Amino acid sequence: MAAQSQIPRRELTKVTIAAGLGGIVEYYDFFIASFAAASVWPRVFFPSLGAGAAVAFSIVTFGLVYFTRPVGAYVFGHIGDRLGRRNTLIYTLLVMGVGLFGIAIIPGYASIGWTSVAFLVLFRLLFGLGLGGEFGGAVAWITEFASKSRWRSFWNLWATPVPLGLLLASLSFAYLAASLKGDFITYGWRIPFAIGGILVVIGILVRFKVSESPIFKTLLEKKAVERAPASAVLKLYWKRILLLAIAWTFMTTLVSAVEVPFSVSYLGSLGISTAFANLSVTYSVVFGIFTFLVGFAVSERLGRRRTMMIGAIWALIASIAFFPLLNTRNLALIVLADMILFGPTVFTIGAQNTLFAESFPTRFRYSGSGLSYQFGTFISGVVVVGIIPSIILGSGGVSNSWPYVALVAALVVIASLVAISLSRETKGIDLTNE
Repeated sequence: MAAQSQIPRRELTKVTIAAGLGGIVEYYDFFIASFAAASVWPRVFFPSLGAGAAVAFSIVTFGLVYFTRPVGAYVFGHIGDRLGRRNTLIYTLLVMGVGLFGIAIIPGYASIGWTSVAFLVLFRLLFGLGLGGEFGGAVAWITEFASKSRWRSFWNLWATPVPLGLLLASLSFAYLAASLKGDFITYGWRIPFAIGGILVVIGILVRFKVSESPIFKTLLEKKAVERAPASAVLKLYWKRILLLAIAWTFMTTLVSAVEVPFSVSYLGSLGISTAFANLSVTYSVVFGIFTFLVGFAVSERLGRRRTMMIGAIWALIASIAFFPLLNTRNLALIVLADMILFGPTVFTIGAQNTLFAESFPTRFRYSGSGLSYQFGTFISGVVVVGIIPSIILGSGGVSNSWPYVALVAALVVIASLVAISLSRETKGIDLTNE
């Protein structure tokens, strides 16, 4: 493939913003949905169940997105590696928007009974389908524009700007809960989902105005596009996809299975208010902005693999210390616990996103990156939807289950450490060499 000229920084910035808007929506939804699952949905959609069962089933519903995300990665990866990154990423946002707006308007159990739960499940699955197609396209689009840049990890940070999405969500959720008080349960919790739908519309408009990847356009001109890229990448690179999936699983598991929604419910059982739990997570996100930015510099200095290894070792220590710190009921130590658990999950983002995109040739980059990422979220989904609720029900409630949740978290991190150690380094690879 012919060498590409240096892309003007202005154009690269526009592409990065357009690609990253989907990542903001992803983690914005993660926060509002996880907090709703911990503190609102048990009362709105599962009031006929006991307290423990209501929380368990609410967490299951929250985690259903993890099962349609790999399907979305396959479907939209196929489209994105055949037709292009930009247009496919517009389709993914459309599907995500329907899921968000749908949740914002579903009547509760008191109005339509179990039909409300059926709609909640439907819209969570639909959101997961669109979300599944986001990551692969975003990192492919950004990485191909940044192919000649020395700072690929920096640009790829913004494919999944986790702290920005979480901070926006936590602030809006906290403000509405404080200002609406009793009305927050009645209707206020729906407002953040409607706002998320508006963010999706903005993202679609922005993506319409940005150009296609130059490397992919060269592939089209040469008629070198793969006929069935998603199927072919699974056949040719399945070992690499599996390793990458496991390598990053610790990041999403610690946040989506341990920190929220489980620890929010657990703190409630210790007598700590949901408002403070929300605030504590917000502090951890602010701290995460620092580790988020430091991580890309480490990735460019030490490489993708070593950076992820550092993050995973930090995560293992944090997963062991997390619940003992919560059990002190000391508010400062609770904030510290959230900070040290969240910190490593965003420290490795620049390295992880770049590693995924650099691990596959152009004709498979969208589908290969997306499937690697979403199979990792599927593993986390098994923890969120299957293991955590089973632990809660089997141990007699949230308050008794923390030792088992801590053990699961540590085992996931250890598995990630092994996968990272077996992965290959990609720093400096020539993306135009097929």
